[in-house]
Amino acid sequence: LQGKNGPCGVLAAVNAELLAQKGCPPPSAAATEADLRAALAAILWRCASADAPAGAKDSIAQEVVLARWEGAVGGPIVTESFAADGAASVAAKLAPLMPALRQKGGVVLLCYACVLTRGVEAVRADVALDNGSGPLIAGPHALCGTELMTLLMAGRARGNVGAYGQDGAKVTWREPSPFGLLSRDELETGVPLADPLKSPPLPVYVLHGGDHFTVAWIPLPAKERFEARVRALFASARGGGSGGDANSAAAEAVEAATAELQAAPPPPATQGAVDLALWNGLPPARGLRRLRLRGVSDGLAPAAPAPPSLTPSHWRLSVGEVESVVQAAKEDKASLPAAWREHRYELSLVTKAVAEEDVASAPRPPDAPPPTLLPQGPPPAAGEAWRCASCYNSRFKTMCFGENPAPAAAACKFCGQAQQEAGWTVWMRYADLPAPVARRVDRMAGPKVLAVLRTRWPDVSLWAVAGEVEAEVGTAAAAGVTLPAV
Repeated sequence: LQGKNGPCGVLAAVNAELLAQKGCPPPSAAATEADLRAALAAILWRCASADAPAGAKDSIAQEVVLARWEGAVGGPIVTESFAADGAASVAAKLAPLMPALRQKGGVVLLCYACVLTRGVEAVRADVALDNGSGPLIAGPHALCGTELMTLLMAGRARGNVGAYGQDGAKVTWREPSPFGLLSRDELETGVPLADPLKSPPLPVYVLHGGDHFTVAWIPLPAKERFEARVRALFASARGGGSGGDANSAAAEAVEAATAELQAAPPPPATQGAVDLALWNGLPPARGLRRLRLRGVSDGLAPAAPAPPSLTPSHWRLSVGEVESVVQAAKEDKASLPAAWREHRYELSLVTKAVAEEDVASAPRPPDAPPPTLLPQGPPPAAGEAWRCASCYNSRFKTMCFGENPAPAAAACKFCGQAQQEAGWTVWMRYADLPAPVARRVDRMAGPKVLAVLRTRWPDVSLWAVAGEVEAEVGTAAAAGVTLPAV
């Protein structure tokens, strides 16, 4: 659980590690302190063994550093280092520290332990590889940086989580992680996240909505959950602390996984859809929500890989493209505030003047998808309120939004241009919008989680589930549904 802003990234990574180790259990499954200890140990072991040869990570002892408060929380910190031969031996050492790690200040102790285990100079070198400079935690609100997230996920504090390096070529250095990462930043920058982050070994994802981190996972069927849990338990036991050889470790792992399988019911079956569990630990939107993803034929299939090199996502504008989604109809928002898919929207189209000014953008290549063009349509009726497209499209220069209230003249009261010369905004119902324009409206008016999930499953639609009843998010049928923030 999270008490205040700041540690959401660290907590999301710990929860994601725990869920991956438990084989993507159903939301009703309980986690024990031993599960949490194993997750923390796995994170620390990655930090310790990041530089070990790939085939020898579990056979070479590595130094692990643990941290605890010398006295009161927030005071001096005392460290203890020891040689570990695997995640299980780290878990054994963590046992007496668990009360402090579970309480206020525990996230700070974990961060200290991860940085000191990796090594301060090694962390600085990791950060510098992507031209970063730190810090790992940014003020004034103590927010988790990308480098800290990758340290927890993969044992190295790299700042670039995109699919491409600084030269525009696809990255090849990505360290493996048992869980993935999806981010709204992909939509803002036009740079897809790295392929391994979108296609992790298990369907567990840290979701980054721009200013907050949460965790989501696809609960696996019984057979797959059993196999994943056996692999995780066997890997932990093999690394030390099992009190026997590999065969004994395997037997212990199978016994533990069998017990968990019998205790946890299988996830509900769905047809033509995938169920997703979403957890947000930060109040006031704290909650666990079961969502249904439609438009996803196989939630476990790898994501489509990013292209071999970075390509532009913006081309020179064409007359009739949507320049901006201005707003939803106020009366629609008032009557159905959460049903954005049933609203009408005001759209500003690219005019000839705007297209002629867009000389900085590259021309659209012949093999690129054609732009989505909308007709200007008939002018507003005589005296009817209208918005001048010329004024609105230059709003960032003039701060004029071109609103001509009724009774309106046929010429704009701000720029003096006639309607036919200046253009006007158009209104369309969501159901009539072309798919690319509807996607823009979804990003503007819909929940962040939908936009984030579409970076992984582009055609997904989101349905809220309560018992046997489901309703598509954004419609009147799901108007009372509150989604956890991401």
